[in-house]
Amino acid sequence: MNLPRFAPLSITALAGLAAAASAWAQQPASMSPATQGSAPGAVRCSALAAGRFPDVEIVSAALQPALVPVPGSKLPAMMPGLPAGPDIAGLPAFCRVVGRIHPEAGSDIRFEVWMPSEGWDGRLNGGNSGGFAGYINYMDLAGAVRAGQAGVATDTGHEAHPVTGDWAKGRPERIRDYGWRGVHLSTVVGKALVAGYYGRGPRHSYFIGCSNGGRQALMEASRFPEDYDGIVAGAPASVWTDVALSMINTVQAQLPPGARIRASQLPLLQSEVIAQCDALDGQVDGLVADPRKCRLEVARLACGTRTSPECFSPAQIGALQRIQAGARDASGRPVGYGYPASGAEVGNPVPAFGWDGWITGTPTDAASHAAYPAEILGNFIAQPFATVASFDFNTDPARLRAALAGDLDAEPKMDRFFRRGGKLIIWHGWGDSAISPLLSIDFYRAILRNGGPETRDSVRLFMIPGLQHCAGGTGVSAFGQMSAPAPGDGPEQSVGAAIQAWVEQGRRPESLIGHKAMPMSLGGAPSPGNKQRLICAFPAEAVLRAGADADQAASYRCREPGQG
Repeated sequence: MNLPRFAPLSITALAGLAAAASAWAQQPASMSPATQGSAPGAVRCSALAAGRFPDVEIVSAALQPALVPVPGSKLPAMMPGLPAGPDIAGLPAFCRVVGRIHPEAGSDIRFEVWMPSEGWDGRLNGGNSGGFAGYINYMDLAGAVRAGQAGVATDTGHEAHPVTGDWAKGRPERIRDYGWRGVHLSTVVGKALVAGYYGRGPRHSYFIGCSNGGRQALMEASRFPEDYDGIVAGAPASVWTDVALSMINTVQAQLPPGARIRASQLPLLQSEVIAQCDALDGQVDGLVADPRKCRLEVARLACGTRTSPECFSPAQIGALQRIQAGARDASGRPVGYGYPASGAEVGNPVPAFGWDGWITGTPTDAASHAAYPAEILGNFIAQPFATVASFDFNTDPARLRAALAGDLDAEPKMDRFFRRGGKLIIWHGWGDSAISPLLSIDFYRAILRNGGPETRDSVRLFMIPGLQHCAGGTGVSAFGQMSAPAPGDGPEQSVGAAIQAWVEQGRRPESLIGHKAMPMSLGGAPSPGNKQRLICAFPAEAVLRAGADADQAASYRCREPGQG
């Protein structure tokens, strides 16, 4: 393995672990592949507990009977207002392996592998985790086995609420596990267990993630190109240090007296964005197709111009302008991404997914933008040098990157992944107020700049108007983005099915069909009426055909920049 810059990890030990996993997969427990392939599912599964290779502990391996509910994760949900760890029902029978990996002193990477006892389709699906992780994503594992796939997921080396970072204080090995090592090693071991259970390894492997899960996806593509054949990175925190800079800026923008924007003012802001910018794409539909083209005249929100009690004071106008522009140093040079006016500032229908949850906070809950960088500055950095309030955009960005970029930031260098046939889909909602959508556009362009001749035909970016962070918002928010594709999903309606069709059949995706999701479905069930929209591969935009039904994807065509 070519990992020279990840010191002080023992590269020899890591390479040995991967080799041992591969060797162990050829002879699981005391059964040859031929023998175990014919054994009853429960026997084959329990035999995996006897497998041994360095630094891995198999805690349990047992058959989970069909339709018996699996207790949900005991950890709280990442987002306020969402249920915490519900039981998962209606699953087919599967072999459930629980384990731990200890690649160095202090590391304790918990993982689970779920494998259908019947009907396995030959695929492995890697599960993701949001925020600072700290939990095993049972929903991803369940989605995998429902689809007939094996699934692997990890807590990335710690158990904690995904918005807390005290687990990282003075523990650089845990930062490595969270940043890049936990997903990789769990995948290596997961493939070995799959081979041990079925007598052969996965035919194809896929990773689908959003937010930090999108970052995990890009880490896999850039650092461990052999792990997965197809990768979907949604709303990725691709460069965690840049995300932190963007969040710090929105907090500092609202620190001056009277500058904090109230959540109750966001409906006025959203309505003004729509009034000024909705028609820029030639279609009045409550969506801003490309917020980069929206030059919001913030003066129209000012008290004295508006009679609404939710009008913006001069200090709030200044905060709004700084939030949209992004961080600048003393010379005016951009050092962090802003959050463009998108027309999806209000967190509806998913509570707290808009500016109210991330940027302004509410009367009862602080903004998440204040929480994440506070944890990074206070707990991830060995010798803290600033707080969110004292952070100096002239000197501190370089210090932040020097301390953490090597473990937390993905690099837009995917040549090894693409050369071996890997395919990558990145997608991002234009209404995302957690991670600026501008970051994904720049990261995609950097991939193209850094890539070889195969790059342009191996990566696609989709930008979705009105979509908030991973789900929710005013536009379409369901396109199969949350987990392995469900049985019957086609590559047009499901980005998970699209990545499989691209890898296995060479069907390069140039568009997707998005659906308006049911409230609180988190990208799942379409809403009544099945409202649709065409999602085009960037930089193309969906254009409505004259006189056609605006709620049907077939009514649109993809138009490249400069085309009529």
